[in-house]
Amino acid sequence: MKTSYKTNQSQNFFHRDKKSKVGLSAINRKTAWVTLLPLFVLLFIFLALPIFNSIRLSLSRWGGLGPLEPVGLENYKYLFSDSQMRYSVLVTIIYAFAVAFLVVALGAILAAAVSSGIRGHKALKVIWFFPGVAPPTAVAIFWSGGFQPEFGAVNIFLGKLGLGSEHAWLASSETVFYPAIFVAVWAGVGFAFLVLLGAVEQVPVSVREAAIVDGANIFQQFTKITLPLIRPVLVTIFTLQVIWAFNGFTLLWALTNGGPADSSAILPILAYKEAFRYGRFGNAAAMAVIAGVFLLIVGYLGIRKSRSLQAQ
Repeated sequence: MKTSYKTNQSQNFFHRDKKSKVGLSAINRKTAWVTLLPLFVLLFIFLALPIFNSIRLSLSRWGGLGPLEPVGLENYKYLFSDSQMRYSVLVTIIYAFAVAFLVVALGAILAAAVSSGIRGHKALKVIWFFPGVAPPTAVAIFWSGGFQPEFGAVNIFLGKLGLGSEHAWLASSETVFYPAIFVAVWAGVGFAFLVLLGAVEQVPVSVREAAIVDGANIFQQFTKITLPLIRPVLVTIFTLQVIWAFNGFTLLWALTNGGPADSSAILPILAYKEAFRYGRFGNAAAMAVIAGVFLLIVGYLGIRKSRSLQAQ
């Protein structure tokens, strides 16, 4: 009888505990939904609705006033057959990946240099990060003066080296992207430098000391130890830089205005001109949708690659 009583008591306790857990779980779920509801509402208003409206506009013809005129896929057909659109897509991809590669490469080199304790490394942290704080418009205006023929700082420097001082960098479609890439890298390397510096300083000191004992020089330590250990961070920064450079409207618009002759009109600039200069908002929306799909793919591949490197 005692054993039966104890068994029944333990079973009743188990059932009460189970019911309390079920009830607590239900309360937690309800609390979570109530807490997250404002977030879902904000995401719907500021993310889902603009995406839906952009897709709807890309399937319509609209000049800025009046109702939308549905045209199906006509805007996309026009864009894929337009030579300027194809050119802009090509130069945007080249520009974005070139800027991202140079930013990550320079950021990693600068981070390794500061982490090694070179003279004045504390001041260099501020100096190298300063361009990232300046507004893109101010950066573009500053460097547009620097690349002017004759009196620009870049041409003066090149003239001192005997390389000529009258280069019209921003006035030629053949050279305009060199200063554009340079300015974008100059403005973006500070953020990459700080993030990569944190990653470099997380590399165990014991690993570096073991490499030194084995006779590895500074270059070998950087390429064989530091870079492999921070590859997930490198991939993440590279992905972010591609996305930011791809969408880098402000810097290029203030620097070149998309010229000369639309030779530096990356996709955001071309979309802006289509919408607000020519009144073809449907074409501009279609460009935005195409760019958004491309960047979603880039972001997905970047996240996937970063996670696979972390798992190794």
